[in-house]
Amino acid sequence: STGTRALAKQNKRDADFYVKERLQLDFDGLIELAAPVDSQLRERAEKAAKEIAEEFELILASPDITDANNELFSWIRGGATIDRQKELYNYFGMLMRFVSKRIRGPNYARGPHSLHPKRTIEAFKRHDCEVEDSEQDNCFDVFAECLPENRDDKLSLKLESTNPCSETMFTALVAKKTDSRAAAEGACARLLVYMRKTYVTQWNRRFSWGLTMCRDAIRVYSFGNDHLLGSKDMRLTEMDGRTKFIQLIVNWSFCEEHRLGYDPTMIRLPELRCWQIKVPALPETVGEQTPVASKLFYTRCTIAAADHLFGRHTRTFLATDNKPTCVEDTDSKNCKYVIKDSWVESTHNADDDMRDEAKHLHKIRERLGKFEDVKGCYPTIIAGGRIRLNRSDSSEAVDDTTASVLGDLFNDVAVPLGDSSSENISNKSGCSNLAPFRVHMRIATTPVGTPLRHLNCPLKLIKVMADVMRVHGRMRWDADILHRDISTNNVLFYETDDGQDVCGLLIDFDHAIDCSVSNYRLHMDRSGTLPFMSINNLETNVELITGLDDWESVLYMLCWIGTYGFNANLAPSKEVYGRLKIRKWCEGLLDDIVDSKRKDMSSSPLFYQLTKIFLRYAHVETLQDLTDDLRTALFENPNLGPEFHGALSKPDKLDKMNEIDSVANRKHKERELMASLQEVLDRYAKETKALRISKN
Repeated sequence: STGTRALAKQNKRDADFYVKERLQLDFDGLIELAAPVDSQLRERAEKAAKEIAEEFELILASPDITDANNELFSWIRGGATIDRQKELYNYFGMLMRFVSKRIRGPNYARGPHSLHPKRTIEAFKRHDCEVEDSEQDNCFDVFAECLPENRDDKLSLKLESTNPCSETMFTALVAKKTDSRAAAEGACARLLVYMRKTYVTQWNRRFSWGLTMCRDAIRVYSFGNDHLLGSKDMRLTEMDGRTKFIQLIVNWSFCEEHRLGYDPTMIRLPELRCWQIKVPALPETVGEQTPVASKLFYTRCTIAAADHLFGRHTRTFLATDNKPTCVEDTDSKNCKYVIKDSWVESTHNADDDMRDEAKHLHKIRERLGKFEDVKGCYPTIIAGGRIRLNRSDSSEAVDDTTASVLGDLFNDVAVPLGDSSSENISNKSGCSNLAPFRVHMRIATTPVGTPLRHLNCPLKLIKVMADVMRVHGRMRWDADILHRDISTNNVLFYETDDGQDVCGLLIDFDHAIDCSVSNYRLHMDRSGTLPFMSINNLETNVELITGLDDWESVLYMLCWIGTYGFNANLAPSKEVYGRLKIRKWCEGLLDDIVDSKRKDMSSSPLFYQLTKIFLRYAHVETLQDLTDDLRTALFENPNLGPEFHGALSKPDKLDKMNEIDSVANRKHKERELMASLQEVLDRYAKETKALRISKN
């Protein structure tokens, strides 16, 4: 389809951009990064790699080559000349089979089972073939899969007869017949397209590996939340290059699962077609009486996939905590929990983390549990915290972080200045190019909500926002938690038990701050979703950030939905879009966006220019009236003096040399204004209740 081809082209453009912006080369430490953590297993892998490499060199030096891979040896001895790119795939496959055959041999099946190779890395014999589950016009060049040590020989047959599937892909190789810089960068970009698919389809993928082969030069790449690292060339025409590549394949065969990029706390249950997921238990549930450090959940339903190459790689699942006995037990209708899995920017010491979402939700649950008016309007945490992994069979568990993934290489990783590897705009200060320290977090909460795109009713939207901002106020004043990212993605809804009405649900506390901590403003930065960010937030006035900034986001969010609709089906045409003032809220420089918002909010007539073009929903007039009343309550509140009015700076009548910034002044009336704004929303929700319920 046209949409699919457009998406494929966009993914390719993204990949080309990331190679130019992020690729760092000549990291010899990548081969070491693939080595087993356990010292005995590492020693066994080094010995195996040395023996296999020596055997390879012995055969290569023999005048009469009788090995099954004689074409490979002849090609290397002949200087690795190449006529067709296709030939490289054959040579690569032969080299992989040479190594895997020795790994499977009896030499390495002796001694304690814990020291045996854990798998072999096998290459599909078919190449340039379509991917079974591909949604794009692409194909794998050479696909490699991990096969267990004690596998059935039938598994090897599928490597010859079937097409690859991104759900089971370990790595892929892209080959080019020349070794120019352009060829190498093009091959790496193609790898990125593949890796993006693996993050979507492999729910337990933490980071990825990839290979390129440009003539006789092989490179290994590691792709992670913020890093794109490549090794030096391992040339097959040079003994040192061959030895290093064999060491890499042997390392992958012996190493622990987490070194391959997989998450051992997520286990696939094939017979039930679901995943078992461990979520860290809450502190009060772990003790002498209940020593279990994690709670088990089961899922086969994703709400959101990790569809970005870099950043938090957030995944959300619908799950049950009842162990399933059949496939139907994990149907979405039987799942009452949401599991959120992400890699968030954090501190090395968990106690110093000011934006720990699990910690915030735990405090909210404790403080708000007694308030019936917000029950069910916030995520109740069931389990959650930092993921901890045993790096080897003999080691203690440690936090799963980007530093533990990369080891000594972590401090050498750089990201583009001003980069933010997510859909949000945080961390764009441009003051450092060091990669952020990220922690692997996972939380389980209830209830389960539905995205606003399924709402399609302005009256129900008003009720949802009244619920959400009521709990927002409770969090601010009774739990000292400020959300800081009100957006269309972070507000959900669900139907009441009788099916007559809806309730709002505020989610995603990645950017929330605990205001009870004395130095909390030191940990504030620009955060949020661009079109909905307040003027203060865009200007990074952290001293002025209050709950009013989230209320300002509510106003922008309601205007956005009124203009663009709840979903793409009702979005304005391209011709109409080009004339919309609201598009300036997410286009151009941040200073331009600030100027646009200040002008749009500065007076009722200018604001009307935004609301008069709302889409023609039933009862859209009510939404228009609500947004106008909210703007008045925030920017021109009649209970406050003129120094608190407006969105533009204006001359001080008493001191002509200075200006009055009403946006800054309103900080001191936070509680009063938040109560006034809530009264407006509650009034509209109450007045439209009968009409809202009759719609059902």
